[in-house]
Amino acid sequence: MQYINYHLKSIKMKKAIFLLVCSAALAIGASAQSKDLKEDKKDLKNTVRDKQEEKKDTRKDVGHLKLRSAMKENKEVGKDRRSIHQQGQHLKTEHGVKHPIAKAKHEVHEEKEAKKE
Repeated sequence: MQYINYHLKSIKMKKAIFLLVCSAALAIGASAQSKDLKEDKKDLKNTVRDKQEEKKDTRKDVGHLKLRSAMKENKEVGKDRRSIHQQGQHLKTEHGVKHPIAKAKHEVHEEKEAKKE
């Protein structure tokens, strides 16, 4: 009888330790993902901001009839656009963010409006 009680206590301790280890692993994994998510969102916002600035410069050059430099800058805008699309797809598939590109554009716009005021 004493052996059975000891064996049951041992099983309960193993379960408790197993649950503790699993919960700790999940907590660490969740916190690491949130850091990656924040960094990815920040990178996307920066890329959107860069694209807008380069596109503005391109339009300015076209207005001043500097077509060669406008073409070069337009190629950079295309690279940024492709990069934005890839980053958005990564956020959608890996992190489950809905409409990451639109959210980043809205955040950039809000920051610009806040600077104006």
